[in-house]
Amino acid sequence: MIREPDLFIAIGHTDREATQRLNDLFHDAATRRVSDVHLLFQEGRCQICFRAGGVLEEVIVIDAQMAKHFDEKIRARAQMSQADRHRSLDGRMRLRYADRSVDVRVSVIPVVGGQKIVCRLLDQANAAMSMDSIRMTPMTRYYLDELIEEPQGLLLVCGPTGSGKTTTLYGLLGALNDGKRNLMTIENPVEYVIPGIGQVNIDQHVSFPDALRAILRQDPDVILVGEIRDAETAKIAVSAANTGHLVLSTLHANNSALAITRLIELGVDPQTLAAALRGVLAQRLVPTIDPDDGFEWQPPSEFDSAWLALHGIDAQGLYFPRLDKEQKFTNKTPIIEMVKADRAVRAAIVSGQGELPIFNAAARQMQFETLAQAGVRLANDGVTSMDQVRKIVGQDAILPEVRRLGEVLVANRSAELTQITKALEIQVSRYKQGRLTRLGEILIEQGICTVEQVVDAIGLTESAPECAFFFVMRGMLTEKELKATVQEWKSQTQRESLFDMLVNKEFLNKEELYESSFVSCAGRCTSCGASHCQRTEGGIAAPEDAFSGSGLPVS
Repeated sequence: MIREPDLFIAIGHTDREATQRLNDLFHDAATRRVSDVHLLFQEGRCQICFRAGGVLEEVIVIDAQMAKHFDEKIRARAQMSQADRHRSLDGRMRLRYADRSVDVRVSVIPVVGGQKIVCRLLDQANAAMSMDSIRMTPMTRYYLDELIEEPQGLLLVCGPTGSGKTTTLYGLLGALNDGKRNLMTIENPVEYVIPGIGQVNIDQHVSFPDALRAILRQDPDVILVGEIRDAETAKIAVSAANTGHLVLSTLHANNSALAITRLIELGVDPQTLAAALRGVLAQRLVPTIDPDDGFEWQPPSEFDSAWLALHGIDAQGLYFPRLDKEQKFTNKTPIIEMVKADRAVRAAIVSGQGELPIFNAAARQMQFETLAQAGVRLANDGVTSMDQVRKIVGQDAILPEVRRLGEVLVANRSAELTQITKALEIQVSRYKQGRLTRLGEILIEQGICTVEQVVDAIGLTESAPECAFFFVMRGMLTEKELKATVQEWKSQTQRESLFDMLVNKEFLNKEELYESSFVSCAGRCTSCGASHCQRTEGGIAAPEDAFSGSGLPVS
């Protein structure tokens, strides 16, 4: 059997230049990590654009003769008819360069005045991409590692086309591919070929539901469903996740909470979904600033500040790269919003009240940050620019109503975003060592905050009622007094500190609030759910998660 040439080949001197330019075009696109190459043939010319970072950018316009060679060579390589110009066609080709192999999905469709060819680039280097090469916070990585070790359940990755969903899923597959599990995928089409994994290609002969039913008879441990598109696939995937299989899949949704409600809209029973779901990641890709390019820092512009306010983010203390028009971007970095399906999130799903209760429940998790918060953190770290974050995240904003310790400390100017983030990294590294250290304790230990600042901030968080129960246990406050004060506190539009209310009512005094045993207990309430807080009387209930209340600091 004759082996296919590695690249486009010239058949004579007349097409030699076109062949070289076409090979260079796709190599350049792959090097720049372009997701799609668009070729619009109209009016005797061809306009070529790259989609990078979710945005189309014109690269070159070629003349009619060069365009004719491009068309012929792409069709020939993708095994498409040269004569069929009246209907849409799909094909596939592989280009093998010295430094990489690129699979290309080709779609051709007739348009007024010509045709449009769109080539989706699938860099096979992504097939071997490890989780270590995907940038995420230590907290998100810790929980992801935990989730994929679950024997069963559903893990969703959501976002628009070109947001890196498939790359993330293949990174997770790579972490699971230890030779001890039967891994199967169902994709339309199979994007990356991985040795040792059974991969089913969806076409006109096999549908997602049919393939999923068949795979369930193949004794799988892990199933990757390329995309949940319809009610039937959704129900089978959730059922599989509830019957001893770990199911990974993608869904088109703007955020993590919307992905959950989308499944319910597809007909999945909320109770069944709550039992099956383990976590949801929403993500986008932002271009990464070339580290070799120097840049200056600047505070948020007026436009930045308005956008930050829309997304509930405090602009104080933030600085972003100031880039000129010639500034280069290299590669892309994901911004990730992760919801872990803990007890509070499952209760919010079952309640059927939409996205906000899910966000409120997730906001108490250590790893949770909205897409906007994640993007701003990366810009503040100099990884990307605020222009790119605004462009990728957009204007839509659902703001959790829950206020967390780190968030309040930043809003009170007691700490900065980077300080809280580093403290959270210390917290998770200690947790991996089996040490439970409270966020407030770390901040005091690092000399970032005083005891008074931490206690005052806790009084403004959702954990304040649980922490105040300490005084009931010590006989310094009656449960009736606390219950009445909490009800009044929760009814306020602009909440003052619960602790200040208790002091103003002369139920407590300031000295008792800053007493060392309460500081320790308050930290425990906001970050490890101490047993004395597991109460529900009067709306007083402790968080389930071991890190509740310690969330990221953006307000």
